[in-house]
Amino acid sequence: MRLNRTVFAGLAGLCLLLVGLISIVGLNLARASDPIPEAVYDCLPLQTQATKLWGLVETASGSYLLIGAGEGETYQEVLIYLDTQAVCRSLLPEDDPVLSHYIPLNLARELALQRYTQVLQEQGGRDAYQQQLTEYLTAAPEGTRSQFPEEYLWALEELGIELPPNSYEVLR
Repeated sequence: MRLNRTVFAGLAGLCLLLVGLISIVGLNLARASDPIPEAVYDCLPLQTQATKLWGLVETASGSYLLIGAGEGETYQEVLIYLDTQAVCRSLLPEDDPVLSHYIPLNLARELALQRYTQVLQEQGGRDAYQQQLTEYLTAAPEGTRSQFPEEYLWALEELGIELPPNSYEVLR
């Protein structure tokens, strides 16, 4: 009987070790398949629980990444510059959603186009998103209008999304 307990305790310990190894390997594999470079995580807000790569533009001097940094169900846009030495810098303050205030307009437009291309895919396509956005904008209380940076309006136009007249303001 004592031998059975020893064998059982040994097997239980081995199972715990295997579970621990599997979780470590799984975590490393998940991070290895992550399209966001490891160095970028140093520049994300501390409260970030989840990340989504919404856009990536590479230049000769480095990369610009538009990342969704999630806390619960909400995501904040974070614009990160990653230089060729893998040093990151956060460029977009929380109170200013205009990418082109911090990077050239052509790069901001490319990031916005990538972002809205993903939105269309997530929302079931162009027609579905057009309907959702139109309903949202036209349901706004009287005297209020949504605000869109110029690069986002450009991206929406490129994707064939039309905004109802007088339902928005351009952030410059």
